[in-house]
Amino acid sequence: MVQGCVTRLWRLLAVLLVAGFPALAVDGQFAYQPLSIPVRDGQFLAADVYFDGTLGPPRPVILIQTPYNKNLYRWQAVLPPETGGVTFPYDPAYNYVILDWRGFYSSAAAAVPGYDRGLDGYDAVEWIAAQGWCNGRVGTWGHSALGHIQFLTARHRPPHLVCCAPYAKDFLTTYSDYYYGGDYRKEHVESMARLGLADPDLILAHPQDDLFWQVAAAQSDLAAETAVPILLATGWFDHFPDDILAAFEALRARSDPAVRDLHHLFVGPWIHGGMNQAEQGELSFPDAVGVHDALTLRFWDHHLRSLANGWDMEPVVRYYQLGESAWRAADSWTDIAREELVLYLQPGGGLDSATPPADGGADTFIYDPDDPTPALGGSRFAPFDPDVVAGPVDIGLEIETRPDVRVYSTPVLNRPLRLNGRVDAQLWVSSDRPDTDFAIRLTDVYLDGRSFILAQGIRRMRFRDSYATEVLMTPGAAYLVTVPLQNLALTLPAGHRLRIVIASADYPHFDRNRNDGGAMYEDGPLLVAANSVHHDAAHPSRLVLQMPSRYDIDGDGRLTVDDRAWLAHTIAANVTVPPTAGSGGDTDGDGRISAVDLLSLHRQIPESD
Repeated sequence: MVQGCVTRLWRLLAVLLVAGFPALAVDGQFAYQPLSIPVRDGQFLAADVYFDGTLGPPRPVILIQTPYNKNLYRWQAVLPPETGGVTFPYDPAYNYVILDWRGFYSSAAAAVPGYDRGLDGYDAVEWIAAQGWCNGRVGTWGHSALGHIQFLTARHRPPHLVCCAPYAKDFLTTYSDYYYGGDYRKEHVESMARLGLADPDLILAHPQDDLFWQVAAAQSDLAAETAVPILLATGWFDHFPDDILAAFEALRARSDPAVRDLHHLFVGPWIHGGMNQAEQGELSFPDAVGVHDALTLRFWDHHLRSLANGWDMEPVVRYYQLGESAWRAADSWTDIAREELVLYLQPGGGLDSATPPADGGADTFIYDPDDPTPALGGSRFAPFDPDVVAGPVDIGLEIETRPDVRVYSTPVLNRPLRLNGRVDAQLWVSSDRPDTDFAIRLTDVYLDGRSFILAQGIRRMRFRDSYATEVLMTPGAAYLVTVPLQNLALTLPAGHRLRIVIASADYPHFDRNRNDGGAMYEDGPLLVAANSVHHDAAHPSRLVLQMPSRYDIDGDGRLTVDDRAWLAHTIAANVTVPPTAGSGGDTDGDGRISAVDLLSLHRQIPESD
């Protein structure tokens, strides 16, 4: 009932705004003026230009292209969650043009099936640049779908486009956008469909990574077609942080050579629609409030106003280390010096570095698709359901106590555990059915017992070897399957525990498995499955994580002679407080900093480095 009331409220608000409901000036300062922008096929796109004071003085212009109704920005205090709940970074030095996509809201009459909206972006940029209130320099901004359209615009290289600031979305369209581990992202796709941004029937017609998805990925790979600086951003609790990390590396490697070194990446402690906000799920990150907006304005000021604001000295990558409330810098996310940490699942629910015993056995639980383990927190996308809370949420009572869940935890940490990079669950599993799912949640267990979800993943067993080919299970046989989780930068303080939570559903975040091995996503029998997770010496299920290299003494993500110099100084000065970001010099893990550590470091870093 609440959801229906909220939905009706937004619909009423949209009608009032379209009908001319008196609009508030953004931040009480901006005024706006409606525009009708002509495009190459003779159509017109509806837009508003926002400005401070009068529209006369020529200024750089920020173009925002939205499928979520430009009129909502006339009353920014009530932007609904499906718009990302955010408005643009404000500075009176800029004019802002907000345009409804072709086929949406006030531009609905311009709809042409299959039209390349990137061409509309090109036409809008060039039309804006010719107006007297623009100084000929145009940038773009936007979140999620508003971010993706920026890549489509940039690929056509409008002459007056100077830079882009997309966030919470990369440029690729891939199988994994709609299927995680071979499992349909049910809640996500259905929400996208309600927004007019996805066709579930078309997506469900291709449940394998087939030629359809391969062509889509190839045609949407826009890295080599990008010729303007990009400020790319995401959050650790976003939908697709790994995709955005990969897109950034592709831009740095394959975009126009003139701009490869001008791209920047920013990763914060945010959910999909929570950038710049303190509250994320059930946790708060006050030191992340407004940080991205401030960074964006500096990016614009450098590229659009040619201000000497130090942007050219800004680190290529900035990311938030969860658990430390600290922003870190790096030259590249993928090139950070790391080492692997392997933790094995143990009988009795343990998780540690010891190989499990020969008689470790297995834990079996019953999965009933008629009562699937529910989704709670994590990277969910359900903007039309106000009861869904995304991000870090305590799942201890509601999820971990269920009989269809198994939990494995480290001992209480006696020193901080710093994680940085990929996370994979490599499990030996079996079932009495020909197909089933294994769903993973990674949590940070606090001193008071609360268990906050950090990341989640799932794998459909028929796709255990390849997303392109289905191979059913032999009931009772044990299989090794990898469930990939997203990258993380997280420090667990002393006193906390790391936990892996295993079930066979995370519904409706991902669709449930009927367990019958038949055609997927059709009506059919719902069969109960007895699923097992093995943890013996012959079947060592494990969690594989990455952490910063113990030889990165100063915490800059690289192994250089600076690390050796820092450690030598630390020993000589008898310093007991290690550098904040690095390992502190205890390379052998004995709890002390000594000449043994320095010798070990010498072996890792050649003198010529």
